[in-house]
Order: sequence, then C-alpha cells, then structure tokens
Amino acid sequence: MNKTSREYSRWIRYIVIALILGFFIFPMIWLFETSLKLKIDMFKLPPVWLKFKPTMKNYIYITNMMPIFRWGKNSLLISFGTMILSLLIGVPAGYAFSRVKFRGRFVLLTFILLARTIPPVIIVLPFRLLMNNLGIFGTRLAVILIDTVYNASFTAWLMSGIFENIAKELEEAAIIDGCGVLSAFWKVVVPLSLPGLVTSALFAFIYSWNDFLFAMTLTSPQTATLPLGMLSTFGMMSVGWTNMAAMGMLAILPVLVLSLALQRYYVSGLTFGGVK
Repeated sequence: MNKTSREYSRWIRYIVIALILGFFIFPMIWLFETSLKLKIDMFKLPPVWLKFKPTMKNYIYITNMMPIFRWGKNSLLISFGTMILSLLIGVPAGYAFSRVKFRGRFVLLTFILLARTIPPVIIVLPFRLLMNNLGIFGTRLAVILIDTVYNASFTAWLMSGIFENIAKELEEAAIIDGCGVLSAFWKVVVPLSLPGLVTSALFAFIYSWNDFLFAMTLTSPQTATLPLGMLSTFGMMSVGWTNMAAMGMLAILPVLVLSLALQRYYVSGLTFGGVK
C-alpha cells in the first residue's frame, strides 16, 4: 500500500469515527440546549441553534417545584443496592463456575444468562404480587430485588470468563504460603479481577438507574425514582419538554461522571472477560 492509499484509509477511519461519535453525542447536545431554552424558543421553526438567550429557569423550576432531590436519592439508593447485591451474588457464582468442573456447567451458565433476556413485562405482575405478599411492596427493596434478578446473572457470566483467565496456580501458591481458600480469593483473585468487578458494578448501576417499568409498578410516591419523576412533566393539555430536558440532564450527570471515572477499568474489563 502506497503513501497516498494509507492517507485515504486514515482519513476514512477518522470520518467514520467522527460520524459514530456525532450519532451518540448529538442527542446529548440537543438535550442540553433544550434544557436552556424557553418553550417559545423550543417550538420555533426552523429550529433555533445557538441564537437564543440561555436561561436557567427550567433548572430552577424543577428544583423548587418538584421533589427532584428525593427522586435522586431513591434512584441512588436503589442503584447502589442493586449493584452491591448483584456483586455479592454474581461474583461467587462466577468464581464457582470457573473453578468447579462439572458436567453441563457451561449449559447451566448459559441458562442463567438467559434470565436477562426475559421480557420484564412478563414477570412484573407476578413479582408485584409476591412483593405485596411479603409486605415490601412500595419500598426500594422491592425494586432492588427484581433488578438484581437481571443483573446478577450477567455478573456471574462476565466474572466467570474473567476468573477463567486468572491462573489457578496463583491461588495455590497463596494457599501453600498459609492463606485459606477464602483468604486467597480475597487477597489474590479479587485484586486481579478488579476491571471485571468495576465493569459488572457499572452495568448493574446503569441498568437500575435507567429502570422505568419495575420502578413504576413497585414503588410508592415516596420511593419514586428520577425516571418516574419525568412523568410529572406531562400535563393534561401540554408537555413540559424544557423541564423534562433539564431533568434529563440531571439524570445523565451521575452516570456520565461515573462512567468517565471508571472508563479505564470498564474497557479492560470487557476485553479481559471476553476470552475464555
């Protein structure tokens, strides 16, 4: 390949990357711009880009007139609760699948992962009845439990692949040096699998943070989350699109900051667990 061909190939790659980035970033830019507009600016045709007077009225309105901090607290508690419970269940399960050899373990692991493919609408009504019988309907715990059903299976599948890539001899050497099985797992395996742990935790957090159906059917007004709070912008006669955009920006911010902060572990965790 000559120099000219290499230049063309490089520019084509740059253009493709720019188009992909634009496809994902443009909605966020539009959302942010809408959150700074008045309604009259939003509905102008052709759409007004940049040539409008930014305002913070939408943010002031949702913080003063809506219980957005309560919704945010509920979302954080449910998301962190789901993340912790998913790791407590999925990590030991993934470790067992990678270390205990038995017939049909890969088939069993596949069936566990298939739990994530079950349409949520199928199990939401039986789970609602179950939570009501247990006396925890309308609480954050009900949402945490059903979100964990979906996330623990993925955590087990991802972590089993990561544990497969960690040499068993390292654990055996630690046991020879005086560590117990649990101590070797905690002091040797867990630090080496940190990228996978972060990836699993981030997936569980984001899934629970974005959850709408389970939160809508299992919470009460006092335990409602941010996605449910956005419904309050829908009125009988109109929709508060600018207020919804401001609330959407506040909802995106925690996930965006967390994802950027853990990006290095997230990327390496996906690639590390992808080979068995």
